[in-house]
This record gives sequence, structure tokens and C-alpha cells, in this order.
Amino acid sequence: TAMKGRDSPEEREQIQVMAQEYAVIGAGGKTGQACVSRLLEVFPESRVRAIVRDSAKYASLFPKQPRVVVVQGDATDLSSITLAVGGCAGVIWAASGKGWTTAQAVDCLGLENAAKATKAAGAHLVVVSSMLVTPKNWLRPMRLILNNVAKWRLMDHKFAGEQAVRASGVPYTIVRPGGLSNAPGHSSAILTAQGDHGGIQGSYQISRMDVAAVCVEALRNAAASNGLTFECVAKPQPDMTPAQYQTGLAAVFAPGQLQPNHAA
Repeated sequence: TAMKGRDSPEEREQIQVMAQEYAVIGAGGKTGQACVSRLLEVFPESRVRAIVRDSAKYASLFPKQPRVVVVQGDATDLSSITLAVGGCAGVIWAASGKGWTTAQAVDCLGLENAAKATKAAGAHLVVVSSMLVTPKNWLRPMRLILNNVAKWRLMDHKFAGEQAVRASGVPYTIVRPGGLSNAPGHSSAILTAQGDHGGIQGSYQISRMDVAAVCVEALRNAAASNGLTFECVAKPQPDMTPAQYQTGLAAVFAPGQLQPNHAA
């Protein structure tokens, strides 16, 4: 069998895929930074747009290299965020309002704008939401704290933002992590569930690095853009090898593992 040349259609297509740009909205936060790092690792030929509200303030957070571009973009302004994500193949939403009363503007309306902007770009949107976000969990102590103490109606507005994504027509994946930690990550089994019932197999937490890995894996998997919503936590496996970790990530999106349009 003759070998394909360097300029074969198959190779050109592969190069084009590898050279695509990806964006992280809310890149200035800890989860956003983890998503930028993971994108750089997984897509070594691609550029990453770190989208923040104040590019001068956050520029020093990111590696000084040509593949990272710090872009100013405001999710509460549709024209601003549309410009920021234009031309990208995939967008990760890792933003959340900073003040006590900002959840509606950012977590709901800002996410709705991001969905519209991502759809206009013809891209796949991956949303970092939260476990226990659905209204049926309104009496759960953790949801009560997040919804009334952390930020005013945070979880209500996060769920409304999810619903706006579902109604937008954008190809999407909604990731609902458990409690976020700053542990190193990449040495845990990723456990998933659907239905927003709380902890999974006795686990309730996941590191931001692992959340980022799940989000980027979703961008690698075309089937993940078919309206998936799921919860995830991590179960530490100290002896896990990088290969085992990657196998576990890929298994999250294995055929039949998760059902689309499952928002309950």
C-alpha cells in the first residue's frame, strides 16, 4: 500500500483540526486557568484565547508564549463576547459573577450570551455548572448555602443559564462538578452520574484540574456536543498512571455512558 504524502487530504485535515483555536471564558479564575493549561497540553498545535474582562489585570497569569492570547471580553455584553470567541472551534465557560448580586448578570444572562456567541461561531460550548443546581434540590443544605450566602440566588441563576443554553441550539456539554478543590488532579477516577442526585458512590469533590480535563475531553469528543448534561466527582487513585487517567477520561464519553438531554 502506498504511503500517504505529506500533503494528502487526510493529513491536511488533521493539521487543520490541530491548528484550531479554543477559548476559555472566565479564564482569570482558578478553574479557567486550569482549562487554559489543559487545552495547551491536549492540543499542542492550537492557540488558546484566555478571555477575561480586564486583559491588563490578568495577562500575567498565563504563560508567555505565542499559543496563549489574552483577550478582553465581557459576557454581559453580547457583541463583546461574540467578537471574543469568533472563529473558535470550541469554547469553555468557566465564568461566574464576583459579587453577591452578580449571579443573574453573569451566571444566567452572561451564559446565555456565551451560548449565542458560540452558536454564531459554529463552535461547541462546554459549560462548567454545578452539582445540585436543579430546583428539586432547593432544600439541600449545600444548595441553600450557595444560593443564599455565597451569592444571591446563585444556583437558581446557574440553572436558568443552563436552560438558556439548551434552548439556544448551540452544540453543548454541561458539566456539573461536585465541590471544587485545588488538589493537583490527574490521579483520580472520574465518576459520573445524571439526574443531579448529589454525591456519586460516596464522593462529593473533584479538583479543578480534573474538571478542566473533563471539559477538554468533551471538546475532543464530537458525541459530547449532543446536549449532554452530567455530574462528576473524583475518587483519588494515588497509583494511577497518566495512561490510565486518560483511559478513564475517554470512558466518560464512551457510547451509551451518558444520555443526551438529561437535565433533571
